[in-house]
Amino acid sequence: MNYSGLEKSFNFDSEVAFGKSIRLGPPGYDNGTLSKKIINSDSFTTLIIIADQEECGVLVYTIGTPNIVNYFCLDPVFIGKGIGSLAWRKLEQEKKGIWQLETPAFSLRNHFFYEKNGFEKIGEKTYESNAVSFIYRKIIKDV
Repeated sequence: MNYSGLEKSFNFDSEVAFGKSIRLGPPGYDNGTLSKKIINSDSFTTLIIIADQEECGVLVYTIGTPNIVNYFCLDPVFIGKGIGSLAWRKLEQEKKGIWQLETPAFSLRNHFFYEKNGFEKIGEKTYESNAVSFIYRKIIKDV
């Protein structure tokens, strides 16, 4: 997912929560810095999500203890079509273990998505700017 796709995804989330003129996201999401960080990092694994032969999202993760979902973004046009859940299930088939992620407290849509896909909220994190994120975890066992 290119820079504009990341930007659309984060902007959509903040606009749903706060209104059309509010745009929030991680540092560099709106100027290409985050995209470059993802592309150039040796620690990230990046899966490009494709639907109908079109790039529609990205799932970026780090394998460790626990495994970390760093970014999981869909272009807003593709939200609500089951594409994110399908991408997550595919990753689950291949990568077992404890998975953890952080998502903004204001992003109710994200909370619903992660809980629907078996994650449990295990904590909160507050940043200097008084922004709050929720920490989610899921344990995927070998069958």
